[in-house]
Order: sequence, then C-alpha cells, then structure tokens
Amino acid sequence: MASMNAIPFLSPPRRVRLGAATACLAVVALGGGCSLIPTPLPDLTRYYVLSSSEAPAATARSTAAPVVNLASLEVPGYLRTTRNLVIRSAGNEVTFVDGARWGEALDVGLARVLRETLVREGGASRVVQPPVAAAVTALNPWELRVQVLSCEGRRRPDGGWGVAFSARYEWVRPGEAGPVSGSGVFTAEERGWEGRDHGELARLLSEAVQGLGREIAERMGSVP
Repeated sequence: MASMNAIPFLSPPRRVRLGAATACLAVVALGGGCSLIPTPLPDLTRYYVLSSSEAPAATARSTAAPVVNLASLEVPGYLRTTRNLVIRSAGNEVTFVDGARWGEALDVGLARVLRETLVREGGASRVVQPPVAAAVTALNPWELRVQVLSCEGRRRPDGGWGVAFSARYEWVRPGEAGPVSGSGVFTAEERGWEGRDHGELARLLSEAVQGLGREIAERMGSVP
C-alpha cells in the first residue's frame, strides 16, 4: 500500500516546467534578468508652448495706452478638449498628433501671447482678465473679446503642409459720449512647413497669434 505522505508522481514535461519556473524565480531573486514584468517603454511625448517676442522694457511701454480687459478668449471644442497638436485635412477631418502635445491649455497660451503682444505694440498699457478685471473698473478698461476659429496645422490638397490660424475679435472703448466699438476677422497668411517638425508648427502658430495682436493694437490705436 502506498504511503499517504508519498509525493505524487510528476510526468517528465511537468517536472521540466516546474524546474524552469523555479530556476527563473531563483534568478530573479538574485537580481538576474529573467524578469516576469515587462520593461516599461520610455515616454517619447514632446511638449510645445506658444511664444512671443521679448517683452519690452518697462520704460518703453506707453503709459497713454489703455488698460484692456480680455473679457473672453474662446477656442473651438476640438481644440479645447485635447492637449495634442491638431492637423486638419480633407476639409472636415482632424488628426490629433500622437506624441506632440501643448505644454499648457491652448487658450491659456493664446491669451498669454496676445497679452504680451498688445503691450509690446502699444495697444495696451496693461491687459487683465477676469476676475482681476473687476479690480480695475475705475480705470475704465477697454473690453476685448476674441473667438479663435482655427489654430492648427493643415494638410493641403496638393499633399503639402500649411499652418491655419484665424480669429474673430471685437472691442469696446467706454466714453462719456458713449462707447466706441470695433470688430474684425484676422486670418494669418498661410505659411508652409515640412509636416514633421512640430516645434516649427508651434513657432509658426506663435507668429500668427502675434499677427492678431498687432492688428488689434493698430485698430484700437486708430480710435481718436
């Protein structure tokens, strides 16, 4: 009669499998390379920001320029809900670029570059946004609203690559005789890029935003 404490018989294949697993665990315990956990892949995502030219020295800023309240800056939903850089092609098709992301929310970057450009170009002595704007109401700030219509790369029908940026804006200047207002639509001249250097795309979009700021500063500065 077989003893109740006898070790059950193992077939040769099962003994081999158990032996290999035991050996692997021993190597892992000793710091060997038989890891059961896959090595994580490196994160190759690259991050970009919009930028502007250097801000002017404080003495160069026009003290006669108005305080401007950037009351709102809107971006389309497909740009607001992602940090990825976007490429538009085939009219209605958009592609969110893997591995290329904005380092900050796009509307935050747009507002920053626009503020810096308005001050640099003499269109504003200071640009504020809600809720800070409520603290400068005594200065009768001009109110500016911007609606971005496009801010992305573009795949052209001929297979080339371009940059698309456009925005609608309106401003109101308070006055004793009544407010003076103006509006316009800015469309940046489309400039080409080679389609792979997303840093170049971010740079060209930055220049387009500065173009918007220069146009607004010029329009507001022409008001008597």
